Amino acid sequence: MKLKLHVFLSVALCLACSDVFAQSYRYDVPVTLEGVLVSSIADPEITYDEKSHQFPAVRLHKSISVLCAPTETDCQPELGVTLLHLVLKKPDMAKFKSLKGKPVKLNGTLFHSDNGHHFTSVLLDVGSIIP
Repeated sequence: MKLKLHVFLSVALCLACSDVFAQSYRYDVPVTLEGVLVSSIADPEITYDEKSHQFPAVRLHKSISVLCAPTETDCQPELGVTLLHLVLKKPDMAKFKSLKGKPVKLNGTLFHSDNGHHFTSVLLDVGSIIP
């Protein structure tokens, strides 16, 4: 019984600490991230018009933390991020559709949600998609 409790507590501690040990990035700095391209559905309760919307996204292989620059005063860090809303230019949308469901590397910059058209707390302004 004591061993089971020890194992349970060890697993719980690892899960609780996983966000703390996530790879850290900063807003507005070029990044390269890996994940699977997905179309995600926005929660109607948090959208700007209370309707469901599909949006291009990446489900990251590993959770990340997004931190503020030391000089920023009006910034919100985010921990344990696994899903990012993607901001795609028109030519990249066709590439997104053809690679949906597949693992990719994405280059771009991270920024925080600031309006009802943003469906995750952190978004990625995509520079390139690499299969």
